[in-house]
Amino acid sequence: RIALQGAVIGSAALGVRAFLCLTGDDPKTGDQPETKGVFDIGSADLMATIRDIGAGKLPSGRDVAGAVELYPGCADMPIDPKPDWQPKALLDKIQNGARFAQTQFCMDADILRRYVARLHDCGVPKDFPLLIGIAPLASAKSARWIVDNLFGSIIPASMIERLDAASDQRAEGRAIALELI
Repeated sequence: RIALQGAVIGSAALGVRAFLCLTGDDPKTGDQPETKGVFDIGSADLMATIRDIGAGKLPSGRDVAGAVELYPGCADMPIDPKPDWQPKALLDKIQNGARFAQTQFCMDADILRRYVARLHDCGVPKDFPLLIGIAPLASAKSARWIVDNLFGSIIPASMIERLDAASDQRAEGRAIALELI
């Protein structure tokens, strides 16, 4: 917790203003499994900490000289919302200070339209910045890997078939990304 606070203050001193706050993965699943995870605070608490530091206060209540505008951000996962779905997690993150959200890959414009419409219907401000996960896909193989390994990523089967059929899959992946953007 203290290390994160120091990193935020040091980063702000160097001109960094935006922070994407993620809880992160358990390091046991990575290439250094002997590493111990430190999950002292979650992403919501980190966003609140960044918000408060920007306002000139440490979580202890101690004043920090020189308030500065900081932009804590969060992750979100676009879905094709069911009629009763509410974006409770995102609304909680906004309440904790999130000023933007970055999403998992969502390469389906129709799902994205329904998801964003539901966000707005449920109280997410229309001017709340959403950075939508769109990328130039290198190949059908890499698209399948994303779908299988990056939880919540959406790449339609028809898009993967289009990549499969392309003579230059990398160029086709760029074309798809540009169409979506």
